[in-house]
Amino acid sequence: MLRKYVASTFLRIKNSRVLVVHDWNQKKTQVIENKDWLTILEIFIHEQSVEAAYEQFQKIQASPILESKHQHIKDHINSDNFIVFVTYNTLQVFKNGFSSLPISEEQVDLTTDSRETYQVVSYLFEQAIFTDKCQSINSFDYFCQLVEDMVKLGLLAPSINALDLGDLRRRFPICPMFGFARGTAIDTYYLDKFIGEIREQVTGNVLEIGGVLLNQETFGFHNATQYQTLDLLPRSGVTLVGDVNDPTIVRPESLDTVVIFNVLEHCREPWVVVKNIYSWLKPSGQCFCMVPNAQRLHDAPIDCWRPLPQGMEHLFQDFSQQRLYLYGNPLTLIASFMGISVEELSSQELEDFHPDYPVTTCMAARK
Repeated sequence: MLRKYVASTFLRIKNSRVLVVHDWNQKKTQVIENKDWLTILEIFIHEQSVEAAYEQFQKIQASPILESKHQHIKDHINSDNFIVFVTYNTLQVFKNGFSSLPISEEQVDLTTDSRETYQVVSYLFEQAIFTDKCQSINSFDYFCQLVEDMVKLGLLAPSINALDLGDLRRRFPICPMFGFARGTAIDTYYLDKFIGEIREQVTGNVLEIGGVLLNQETFGFHNATQYQTLDLLPRSGVTLVGDVNDPTIVRPESLDTVVIFNVLEHCREPWVVVKNIYSWLKPSGQCFCMVPNAQRLHDAPIDCWRPLPQGMEHLFQDFSQQRLYLYGNPLTLIASFMGISVEELSSQELEDFHPDYPVTTCMAARK
């Protein structure tokens, strides 16, 4: 049985290209290459079933509406900054972009016009350039494939009350131990990716905060000439016992590299910790840090923070060079919270990246 969908996106035009807008500041966009997608989007404002949408699409192809029928629409739009809001049973234009959202006089409701012709969106972007010359949509199977492509890109969403939550409709996580009971935890997969990026740069006199000596071999840090580990409490594989908040625990400018994975979130004052790391590093020394963004509370001994990308940039602002490594997407974010393992997702699902849904944020910073 085919699912039902609704349009769910914002559109604008820039440099003669139609863009899908993913955030309020319009920094994250993607280009609509195929003009037919605009028609399909508009149909799904009013029709939720794929069968009904295809029927309407065929009618539009057979009898396109004359441009004169829509000419009154642009009388309301005097700016090139307009944004088109396409969603369930609603087609609106924000005449001056998102800045006009709170002002009703700056919004134009074109839902009725759209319901009459299903071609208002195409008319609004009639001057746009489209580069995708794909085959004519002349079969239901091909139409269904396009719909699925649009769903994957976030242009269409399951219609209201059509979500299939399945095993996620539950009060408790699938695995309370981050997914380890089912395989590999999501954040472990991303930590391995980050280590693969920075492994050769972990050199010289290295201090790992919150780790043990075995990690040098586990992580493959073969360029370290000396490997020390610091932790709050004594245990096997810890060479230095002390509080990372204490600046005297390590001699200033004595380290070439500091490694600190999944530790800052447990520090009451992570800014103090980063300041100490800066002082312990030699000139041009490097710090490699990872923090979780999507992870259940794990108070070992405490759990205080989830530093986000811009927060990490602020924490490491005194370093002369910074490079962020971000990993995750909506699916892996949910998987991380629910304890779904790496083995239960495909490589593509794990590798897909969405900047608004980081599972982990990693930082490589040079003093």
